[in-house]
Amino acid sequence: MESPYRRLVRNRDYLRVFTAGLGSTAGQAISGVCLVWIVYVDTRSALDVAFLGTAFLLAAMLFSTLGGTLVDRYDRRRLMIVSDLARGAALLAVVLALASRGFDLPVIVAAYAVVGAFTVVFNPAEQAIVPALVGAHDVADANGLVRSSRSTLQFVGASVGGVLIVTIGSVWGVAINAATFALSAALLTGMRVPPMPVPERAPAVRPGYVADLREGFAWLWRARAFFQLTMSAMFFNFSANVIETFLVVYSTVLLHGSALVFAALLAATVAGNAIGALLVGRTGAVRYAGKAWVVPYGVVSGVFALVLSLVPVVGVAIAVVFALGILGGFAGTAWLTAAQLLVPTEMQGRYFGIDQLGSVAILPAAQIGGALLITAYGIQSTYLAAAIFWVVAGLAFLAPRALWTMGVDPGRPSVLPSGGDPGARDPPGTPPGG
Repeated sequence: MESPYRRLVRNRDYLRVFTAGLGSTAGQAISGVCLVWIVYVDTRSALDVAFLGTAFLLAAMLFSTLGGTLVDRYDRRRLMIVSDLARGAALLAVVLALASRGFDLPVIVAAYAVVGAFTVVFNPAEQAIVPALVGAHDVADANGLVRSSRSTLQFVGASVGGVLIVTIGSVWGVAINAATFALSAALLTGMRVPPMPVPERAPAVRPGYVADLREGFAWLWRARAFFQLTMSAMFFNFSANVIETFLVVYSTVLLHGSALVFAALLAATVAGNAIGALLVGRTGAVRYAGKAWVVPYGVVSGVFALVLSLVPVVGVAIAVVFALGILGGFAGTAWLTAAQLLVPTEMQGRYFGIDQLGSVAILPAAQIGGALLITAYGIQSTYLAAAIFWVVAGLAFLAPRALWTMGVDPGRPSVLPSGGDPGARDPPGTPPGG
């Protein structure tokens, strides 16, 4: 019997998406390091570095629901290509500005905002398009392969960015990312995507953008399991982001480690995430997707975070962040696969856009709140508070039945009905309204 990974590699259209995403991910990791370096070296201002990250996040927040709605209204492949070209052009403008006029903070911040805005158009389009390229039984493995590879490349790309800074210069890192976006667009141009099916109850006159967006929020409200999952993600992501954002403080202040210790913690996180993502397809976790989300990423991750805060020992810390990486990769891939198999095809862009909004919106709160707590009470107390909050939130979301029983048999794929009540014709293994 042919292995799923061999089938995926032989699938030329999936391979184009996979390769394009790898190039863009590596390029973004490289340019992210280089842009932060460029801004800090020229301004020596942590506030200006914060402006850079905030510009990306604010643009992502503002355009997440817009991007998701566009994905459901227009050709997804073309939207991915346009997003790549727009992001590449923005970074090319930065390179040209640096080469011709020197440092220009407004240009850099504006370009990074453009990258953030079109990233939240590209991501829902990609997430919605993958199930159309592979068989339903291969969706989990396709997602695992994507997440595992990209997680690894983010770490490698950041390292390459550091090497470029001290060798040929940080501007080249930005130029490389502009080139990877152009390459991604070229690969996607040759991709063939089956046409999106027409909804059974398609209206004679297509509603406007605002009506489409309102319909997306209404669908998520009625789809109780996915609504509960989105809400739980905001709580879980808050604690996870506090832990991840201030890992450098934890490694240096609490572990008394060097940059090598910090790098080891990052590497362990990446390795765990890569392994966890691949386990979903091997364990058939989409059959119990709700449990595979709330237990690993809720209660169990919170318990491991407690260990991280209470036992500040280098070896223990490396093992714990490795475990957190596995749990996060496993839960995230299980959720994505279940959503691709259960959410109506014509609703997936809006669902992923709305879910992405919640994930992005919580980042500033976690970062600012974590910084204030560290300043007032120290890193250990902050980690302990985040861990307790994580455990409590995890326990709370064990109760909702729709989320707990959500699942799908990938061998008998079906999606929730569009437009009407999501519980009207549930697929096998899926709870009413889920």
